[in-house]
Amino acid sequence: MRMALIALSVRGAMGQYLEALVPHIANSLEVHLFVPNHFKGDIGNAILHNFPTGETKPKALFKLLNPFLAKKIWNEIVEVKPNLIYLFNGEGYPWVLFWMVWNTKVSIPFLITLHDPEPHPGNLWEFLNGKFRKFVIKRAKSIHIHSNQFLETTKQLGAKDIIVIPHGSFADRFLQYKQNNIKRENTALFFGRLEAYKGIDILIEAGLLLNGKIKIIIAGPGKLPPTLLDKINQNPTIFELHNYFLPDSKVAELFQRASVCVLPYKQATQSAVPLIAAAFGVPVVASAVGGFLEDIPRVGGLLVPPNDPVALAKGIEQAVGITPVYPHKLSFLYISKQFINWFKENV
Repeated sequence: MRMALIALSVRGAMGQYLEALVPHIANSLEVHLFVPNHFKGDIGNAILHNFPTGETKPKALFKLLNPFLAKKIWNEIVEVKPNLIYLFNGEGYPWVLFWMVWNTKVSIPFLITLHDPEPHPGNLWEFLNGKFRKFVIKRAKSIHIHSNQFLETTKQLGAKDIIVIPHGSFADRFLQYKQNNIKRENTALFFGRLEAYKGIDILIEAGLLLNGKIKIIIAGPGKLPPTLLDKINQNPTIFELHNYFLPDSKVAELFQRASVCVLPYKQATQSAVPLIAAAFGVPVVASAVGGFLEDIPRVGGLLVPPNDPVALAKGIEQAVGITPVYPHKLSFLYISKQFINWFKENV
């Protein structure tokens, strides 16, 4: 069985997801991977097909609006004669709209993973993606989501067939950097891209309430509003900031130092972080929203009301000392088998 796997976004966690999934799939199927030329991840036995995109989002958008480039890549996809096309992400990108129209002539089964059934608020890129994707979702043969919490939402988008496969764990990429000389500290770690919907403002208020009893480490790329940055900088005994894309070794170090992993999101669809934390033996406290309603109990974590700094501060204190559960069945060795079955069922 031959498949074309297309990923239009490969930076950060998306690239890590691809590296975890593709090699396992490529052990069982002939996988032709179509990705931007800046992707340098491990793809196992998959056959690589690169295409150019911009180095910045505006440049990428300009290329993604180019129908001639879309047609060139589509011709390359069709030339490999795949039994199915699997779109890993980018369902609302302009190229995909063209591809879905052109696919009516060749009728190749088109499958999609919908990472965010609810677009994240406060992000123009997500907003535009959310608007355009309805055309694509209605025409896909099957849609994959990560949580039962979004079944109804996905149906309302027009999906004809929906499968739920939980988010797999790529904790192994960080565990390999674990060191014996790093000790647990009285710290709570937020790890991930800094976005407004992730509730960094709520976390900072909770940190101020804790007043240094448990230090708050905030780690990840992204831009913080000046008001929040000032609060962090003015309270070095309460907060520690690592505002950049962290290498895997640094991620491992921070999880080894942490006593709690904190996810104060205002909205959540899926996240790899709870599984990474559990793999490092770090308990998780998170907002009771979206996909976290399934993800957090799965690792033995605590759920707290969203947008509530007092509840979050209490939750952080309560989580210290809890022994998390790491569900080994969510390793990509096992998760990939569910993907392969899904692919075969739709050929």
